[in-house]
Amino acid sequence: MLCSISAAVNSALADGLIEVYESQVYAKNNTSHDQRYFQTYNTSSPIYMWSQITYSGGTFSVRTRDGYSMANHPVTSVSWYGATAFSDYYGYRLPTEWEWQAVADYDGTYEYGCGTSIDSSMVNYNESNNPLGLTSLPYTSPVGQYPAYGYGMHDIAGNVYEWTSSVLTDSSGSRRVIRGGSWYDDRFHSSVSLYRNDDDVY
Repeated sequence: MLCSISAAVNSALADGLIEVYESQVYAKNNTSHDQRYFQTYNTSSPIYMWSQITYSGGTFSVRTRDGYSMANHPVTSVSWYGATAFSDYYGYRLPTEWEWQAVADYDGTYEYGCGTSIDSSMVNYNESNNPLGLTSLPYTSPVGQYPAYGYGMHDIAGNVYEWTSSVLTDSSGSRRVIRGGSWYDDRFHSSVSLYRNDDDVY
């Protein structure tokens, strides 16, 4: 959640582990700025407007949008490098895509991370859903707005994609696998086993 990310990045900034360069956050030792952790909110570019973390006066903070604090929303505009660094910071690691699938599928009967069926009362998916009625993208929802499923997990289907440690390699190169679908995508993208997506780590 964004409240955890905000605390972690402020601590990492104070410890000299990260820096902000042109509205983007990098490891301090990444002087070539080629492995972005995440973007901060900046109205100068549409892609930066999706971030829900601001940076001002040497401090990161979580945005409030349309009267809603984003503190309990998932992180957006984060790269694989950023997700990995956050996991490492707390002594964890990203799951492989097959570990992710084993949790999402729960008892082997789940078609989606929320069970055998999916609709807008169960999962934040499909851009037109917009459960909070936000007036700008992204249409995320707070963790816990929808029921927990399987092993007690929230939003393993929809809301935002989850990074895994797995790599997909084909003729166009190697990319990290993301799973679970998002607030933007249709139900197919939230499938437990039928849909694999991938993205550049940046």
